[in-house]
Amino acid sequence: MYTLSGLSVSAGVCTAKACVITTPKSEFSKDDLQSYDCEEERQRYLKKTALFAQKLRQTINPAKDCLRDLLGAASGFISSGSNKENILTLIDNGCSAALAARSVLFNKLESFFANNNDLLTDKTELISLMNEFIHTLEHTSQREIQLPALTCDVILIAKEITPAQLLSLKTKYIKGVILEGGRDSGHLGVVLRELNIPAIFGVFNATTIKNDIKVLIDSNSSVVIVEPSNEITESLLTKQDLYQDTINDESLLNITIGCAVGAMNNEVLTGFITTHGLGLLRSEFLFLSSTTEPTEEEMTKRFGAIFTKINKKAPITARTFDFADDKKPMFTIKVDESGPLKDYGACVGTDLLKKEVRALLRASAGLNIKIVFPLVTKISEKDYLIKLSCDCQRELKEQNIKYGKMEISFMIETPAAVLLAPAFAKEGSMVIIGTSSLAEYASAPCPPDNAFTPVLAKMIVMAAKAAHEAGATLGVAGRFASRSELLPLFYKLGVTYLVTGTYNIQKIKSVVERLNLKQDLTPSFDEELYNKIMCTYSGNELDEIINRLN
Repeated sequence: MYTLSGLSVSAGVCTAKACVITTPKSEFSKDDLQSYDCEEERQRYLKKTALFAQKLRQTINPAKDCLRDLLGAASGFISSGSNKENILTLIDNGCSAALAARSVLFNKLESFFANNNDLLTDKTELISLMNEFIHTLEHTSQREIQLPALTCDVILIAKEITPAQLLSLKTKYIKGVILEGGRDSGHLGVVLRELNIPAIFGVFNATTIKNDIKVLIDSNSSVVIVEPSNEITESLLTKQDLYQDTINDESLLNITIGCAVGAMNNEVLTGFITTHGLGLLRSEFLFLSSTTEPTEEEMTKRFGAIFTKINKKAPITARTFDFADDKKPMFTIKVDESGPLKDYGACVGTDLLKKEVRALLRASAGLNIKIVFPLVTKISEKDYLIKLSCDCQRELKEQNIKYGKMEISFMIETPAAVLLAPAFAKEGSMVIIGTSSLAEYASAPCPPDNAFTPVLAKMIVMAAKAAHEAGATLGVAGRFASRSELLPLFYKLGVTYLVTGTYNIQKIKSVVERLNLKQDLTPSFDEELYNKIMCTYSGNELDEIINRLN
């Protein structure tokens, strides 16, 4: 018996046999000249080119002059029209995207340097960037793993695993997850908490544990015990906190507290969701494990199976697809190469987005639905998404297809969205502040801070003021929405809509009940509090403000 430690991501205690999954021995595939699906390879190439060029451009801003010139040159070379045309021609003739790009780009490098003598000293670095780009086009990457076919209860152990990979497995057999890597602020943690799967990340040498050995996860203490004794196992399992503080007086709840849902399967739809509604359906999680792009009919059926189980007085709020960061699906995403949604932060194109909006409207026929658009950072994006939604309604009406009564909302989860919040709030019935993503941007380029920082607080109160002045409903979602010590602050900012995981619903409702018994709080925007926070620059000052409210 021995123990390992790490970072607790999803609480709980569990035990089962170890199932260790590792990366393939081959680090990268060689992409031989072979017959791939030409259209799929074209889309793969165009998507990866846009993403890689965007990555280089985003790195340019804070870079030094010499590095800025190099990255700008690399971005321009990779995405130049002539190179694209030559690569697409090779793909149409049967080459893989990676082989076509390697052939064209490296054949043209010498002439590129001949016309850019000032970059000759950076030749090695530029070649390295070309190799990095080509690696993104290959069909096997370092992060791909051989996923097991689960038939019994296991503790899943890996270096890394994505939300899509996890959801492609039979999650009913996954009793716990141990990763050598991972981050607690990532979306995999969201999925695991929603599925009530205990998890510990950052466990050094976890993949050296042998398959089929008994493993115990005590995520409450951030400990992994390999081959625990029966006495230790029984002791830890029986000490789990199963107590739930129930609400006795629902009349004391003067704000809407809804469930954030995504990874939960329809067959295990809990009473929390049925009764309290969908505070925010994170729709992409329902389809991350799909190997092909979902059709409108498939999405309508999936959404409808959830919506029909919800109390008609409870809210139905659905966020459209957000494939950013670590939420890449198994299927190939087709993004817009031009137009208002080119480089859209949610990494989804018009075609799929329009199918999804139509599906959400069809699935909510006879009901009210709020459709929330994430990661909108431009007025042109906002206008386009509003028009797209209205077009969907018009088309369904012309086709005599029943659909739900729609309201449009926007997520405030980036600094750009905060600054544009007055414009978003005027045209949306509600704005929802996504505190998890906002916290990451607030701490950039450093890792996200677990503390409620003055920078994050300022961005939240700025968005709150915009909602107040526009008369829009103000919602809060993400990991800070479930921080009980922040609830009085949210009340003072006028928050009337709070979204949290099903595992937190009962706790938050109990805290709200006690607050209203003690203080009789009413949600309303406090201008004086706004001014205080906007003039606050240290953590100690912010702590003092929050403590006075509690």
